[in-house]
Amino acid sequence: MTTIKTTLKEYITGLAHVGHIVSDMDAAINNFKRVYGVDDDDIRIPPNPEGMEVMTNFAFITVGSTEFELVEPVSAYFKDILLPMPSGMAGINHVAYLVDDIDGAVAVLEKNGIQPGHVTPGGVVDFGEKKLCYLDPETTGGLVIELIEINQP
Repeated sequence: MTTIKTTLKEYITGLAHVGHIVSDMDAAINNFKRVYGVDDDDIRIPPNPEGMEVMTNFAFITVGSTEFELVEPVSAYFKDILLPMPSGMAGINHVAYLVDDIDGAVAVLEKNGIQPGHVTPGGVVDFGEKKLCYLDPETTGGLVIELIEINQP
């Protein structure tokens, strides 16, 4: 018998990462090294896609069993919407959850008035190796939530 999922928590399989907005990537990485004692083996900096305008730079840092995503806005658009953080400084921006069925999760959320939006206003974006969707903070009570489904090869 198949169980019908009716809430987001039924789709969540784990924490993907905690997203930090940073104004200076090099300084942020050095600060993570200083605070957490991470080294270069704990840091992954994905290349920017060729042929696409660079709007943000990313770095992923593993601390224990938790991954942090550092996001440095580069384009004027993202600088305007992401900096400064409400605290006036860089800091935590969002929490990303792994889900087993992103389309099903979004459908359940939409039935409850929670809409995709923010960075992915069109809904779910498929990057090949993964799908992701941000939820519109205006429909989540101000929470910035990212959902990620890892596509199986």
